[in-house]
Amino acid sequence: MKKVFAIVFSAVMIATFAGCSAKPSESAAASATQAQTTQAQTTQPESISTDVKSKLDKVLSDEKFRGIVQISKGGTVIYQYTNGNDDNGKALTVDASMPIGSVSKQFCAAAVMLLCDQKKLSVDNTLDQYFPEYTNGKKLTIKNLLNMSSGLTNYLELVNPADTSNNEAENIKMLKKAIFDKELVFEPGSDYQYSNSNYLLLAEIVEQVSGVPYHDYLRKNFFEPLKMTHTGFTDEISGNPAWSFALSETELTEEGFYTPGITKGAGDVVSNAEDMEKWMRGLSGGKVISHDAYTQMSQEVNPDSYEEYCYGLWKMPYGGVGHVGQIPPHFGAVDYINTEREACLFAVSNSGRGMSYVQEIPQVLLSILFEE
Repeated sequence: MKKVFAIVFSAVMIATFAGCSAKPSESAAASATQAQTTQAQTTQPESISTDVKSKLDKVLSDEKFRGIVQISKGGTVIYQYTNGNDDNGKALTVDASMPIGSVSKQFCAAAVMLLCDQKKLSVDNTLDQYFPEYTNGKKLTIKNLLNMSSGLTNYLELVNPADTSNNEAENIKMLKKAIFDKELVFEPGSDYQYSNSNYLLLAEIVEQVSGVPYHDYLRKNFFEPLKMTHTGFTDEISGNPAWSFALSETELTEEGFYTPGITKGAGDVVSNAEDMEKWMRGLSGGKVISHDAYTQMSQEVNPDSYEEYCYGLWKMPYGGVGHVGQIPPHFGAVDYINTEREACLFAVSNSGRGMSYVQEIPQVLLSILFEE
């Protein structure tokens, strides 16, 4: 568990933006209070024993977990848990869509690997091919971005949310300038440092190479083929009736994470349990990228990473891979894929606890499921 705990310090859209912290906002706190009156809802498929279900329920209940958990095995959902309320005070349902934060990075990495499958780029390509204005472009490869070995400073440490606008192109231009003007923290390929800057640039590369806007590229190649009908992006939340529970207008105004481009490639996806199941199965099962590409994504570990970071995926307990993420002020998420055991897990919380507990869920729940 030491490695899993270490993730919390880096695997987030870190609250270095002004006003972003682990402390719940007033509305999040209100939701958490309301959630205490909501009964947990669980399912008990025939493939899971009553005893195991009770143990899983008890772990989540004892931790006062507010959110959604879903586990599948062999393509069949074997466990679901929902507890808490949405921002309108209504009981959460398992089909609720929420921001998944840095779990989004695996979508970006998969987009890169799809272009690799199509021989349109290589992970060994240097960044000067895509960003000729970047002085250090010849030193950096796409692989350095994928496995966090670039030495690029996290742009969340370089920008002020007050400087963002509703224009994606202007925001991206500002972010790239901030990234390119900053000296590298270390020589590329010689160390590890988690940085959202890597995935912003990867999304820009996907857009350049494909000739298609990044979000449209994900929709066309991933969401639509897998029939992920409840998945979209953070900048679409405002004004969307289907997602009206997710954030209040005040939070949308205060938090820069919901302005166009600010989380591009690094933390921009909104999804639900059903769609994430389709995604994890499709990604690992050769439906959207080749088996070889997925193997590379899930096995090419940065040798300098104390967290065993691959391409948009971490090594996780019991031989699985996945990612954790956070969108301030109160969304935390985790996904987990284990091809050998044919198991997938997805959890998301809107309680304000963020990753303080969500990150532990795969280890805690799967220890019950796998060791029974």
